[in-house]
Amino acid sequence: NKKKYYCICHQEYDKNNPMIACDNCQEWYHFSCIGLTEDKANEIDQFICHVC
Repeated sequence: NKKKYYCICHQEYDKNNPMIACDNCQEWYHFSCIGLTEDKANEIDQFICHVC
């Protein structure tokens, strides 16, 4: 069973740590790692990560 790692922190998916996907590259990021709150995330129409 191969584990998949996400985000700039290279951690596995955690259902207790919200994530957002970049609309350009489809990479997933934890809100906490990119300084995003759930309120701010709800205001975003399109998320483009720092790499893109």
